[in-house]
Amino acid sequence: MGGRITVLISGSGSNLQALIDAQKEGKLANGEIVRVISSSKKAYGLTRAENAGIPTQVHSLYNYTKELPKDDKEGRKNARVSFEQDLCELILQNEPDLIVCAGWLLILGPTFLANIGGIPIINLHPALPGAFDGTTHAIEMAWKRCQEESEPLIAGCMVHYVIEEVDKGKPLVVKELQIIPGEETLEQYEQRVHEAEHIAIVEGTVLALNSNKKI
Repeated sequence: MGGRITVLISGSGSNLQALIDAQKEGKLANGEIVRVISSSKKAYGLTRAENAGIPTQVHSLYNYTKELPKDDKEGRKNARVSFEQDLCELILQNEPDLIVCAGWLLILGPTFLANIGGIPIINLHPALPGAFDGTTHAIEMAWKRCQEESEPLIAGCMVHYVIEEVDKGKPLVVKELQIIPGEETLEQYEQRVHEAEHIAIVEGTVLALNSNKKI
């Protein structure tokens, strides 16, 4: 029995592509990507999904906040709640067994987590557990810290379960990479992280699907 997977993306979708390729090669524990949802209509990942024949949907927070003044904190908070409720409904239509955040740039807040019905959610984060939580600049921050301190640094990426505390859920897969001061550019390190991510996202998805199976 396979596992139905909904993938959430925001950008180029290279990690989504790794999942699509793994599914084609039968390396996804009989998992099947049933829908790809993007927070941006410009995300190239939508094209990757369409090319693979996977249904797509855009669910943009901008549509909920565009009429609100920047300083309307209460209005924006309520808009975020509506956005998360609608995202839940959208995902639940496909009855997935697993939700994979593969470059999804929005925090899944308490409204979402309370209404998703206990479906496991995993996220790819380009840092190690406890390092550079809650930032989209983790790769750059790790590389810069290494150069500034002139000491080798162990960094990398992980796939973890999503809980309310950002990037604090139990790790499923951890890939360690050593950075040595002056040995590579930021772009070269970034490339190494992305290569590790493409492996980690597949391994994490398989582990999550297997642990989710009814015994």
